[in-house]
Amino acid sequence: MTRKKEIDEAERKKELLRKLRKGPDLDKYVDDKKRRYTSYAGGARIYSMSYYTFIKLAKEAGANVKIKKNVVVDLDVLEKYIEENCEGGPKK
Repeated sequence: MTRKKEIDEAERKKELLRKLRKGPDLDKYVDDKKRRYTSYAGGARIYSMSYYTFIKLAKEAGANVKIKKNVVVDLDVLEKYIEENCEGGPKK
């Protein structure tokens, strides 16, 4: 009987580790599916800039959305900020 409990406990720990590696499911907190969101690391890859430079840019733009202990960046707000305030953006 105790052997079965040990196996069940080991399976629960493995499942918890799988969930932690995958990361939190932020989609259930973001209701507006028409907007585009990303993490800091993903945004830095998208815009080909360093991680901390992207964080600074996102904070300046006010594009951060805090969801519990996680932060996502609203790409629509960020792109609008870049177009209006940064040199080298699209010419109108």
